[in-house]
Amino acid sequence: MRPGTLFAADSEARDVAEQLIRDAGFDPIHLGDLGHARLLESLIGVTMSVANGGLRPFFYRFNRPGELSPR
Repeated sequence: MRPGTLFAADSEARDVAEQLIRDAGFDPIHLGDLGHARLLESLIGVTMSVANGGLRPFFYRFNRPGELSPR
C-alpha cells in the first residue's frame, strides 16, 4: 500500500497536482477546492507541533476501518 498525501486544489489544477503527487510516489487524497486549504494548513501545524514537542520520528496515517492490514 503506497502512502497517501492530502491536498487541496481548484478543478483546473487538480489533474496536474495529482500527477505531481503520484510522480513523488504518493497516492493523492483530494480534500476539495482551495477553500479547504486552511484546514490542511492547520493539520500541518498540528503535526509540526507534535514533532517539535519531542515525538521524533513519527508518522501518521488515515485509513478507513479494515483498509490497513496488520503486518
